[in-house]
Amino acid sequence: MWFAVLIQIVVPTILLLVIAVQRQSSHVRWLVTCLSFGMVIAYLLLTARWDISSVYLRIVIPIAFVAAAVAGYKRVTNADAGGRFQAAVYWLVSLSLIVAMSGYLWFSLRGYLLPDEALDLQPPLTESFIVLNGGDSPFTNAHFRVRPQNFALDIVGINAFGNRAALFGDSRDLQSYVIYGAPVISPCDGKISVVVNDRPDLIPPARDTEGPAGNHVLIECRGIEVLLAHMQHGSVAVAVNDTVTTGDLIGMVGNSGNTTEPHLHIHAEKPGQPGVILDGQAVPITIGGRFLVRNSVFRLD
Repeated sequence: MWFAVLIQIVVPTILLLVIAVQRQSSHVRWLVTCLSFGMVIAYLLLTARWDISSVYLRIVIPIAFVAAAVAGYKRVTNADAGGRFQAAVYWLVSLSLIVAMSGYLWFSLRGYLLPDEALDLQPPLTESFIVLNGGDSPFTNAHFRVRPQNFALDIVGINAFGNRAALFGDSRDLQSYVIYGAPVISPCDGKISVVVNDRPDLIPPARDTEGPAGNHVLIECRGIEVLLAHMQHGSVAVAVNDTVTTGDLIGMVGNSGNTTEPHLHIHAEKPGQPGVILDGQAVPITIGGRFLVRNSVFRLD
């Protein structure tokens, strides 16, 4: 966790200080520096998990970038930029960075595009949440290459400081995670086809690789199977063949299965073998009409 916080705070801070303080020998070099460093910052804003440090930093950092760019512009001078070797190194590094980051940004932004034929669901929680995995790109969704979870969402809670858990809390304390114990409700009308309710809640970083979905429910919804996974041991409130309507209580968010921390996993798939999870074809989903990606915040309060 602390490595992620370091990357999200230290790297942008260093780049912004260089933009603001370093004297550039021309407006062209100022522009190229802003562009190359700005692309690195944009990539972090798109792909890093800001629920760890604070989602509000995604607002603060762009404002700080504009301020740094203005400060740097005022410091542009016509002084000698150094020898040819120094100039060559600057242009080689800057242009290489721009080319590389263009590719990374392209594949990251693709994850924000809504695929065809998405299944619209209602929010599976009663409180605001933030997405830690989601979207149509491996840069925003760790499930992207795992069939049929390609369009899966991993959802965590969000506190007043924009974090999914107490920043200085004990990562092994399940109660320190905002989402732990939150009610899970049905995102659609349908019929329950699979229920597992006996897997233990694990203390991070322990993981259950034999039962990856942990305590879970599979809902047959408009010909599509919707999986809700990683619920609390003994909390599932429905049984196989039950009929549910949107908003019905399903269970409570837990930390069962192959998970690194408490969260709710949800994905949709075209049915494979009846009563078997994770063997169908991935179906894109929207929540309340929105295609959610990493760092998307869904407000319910």
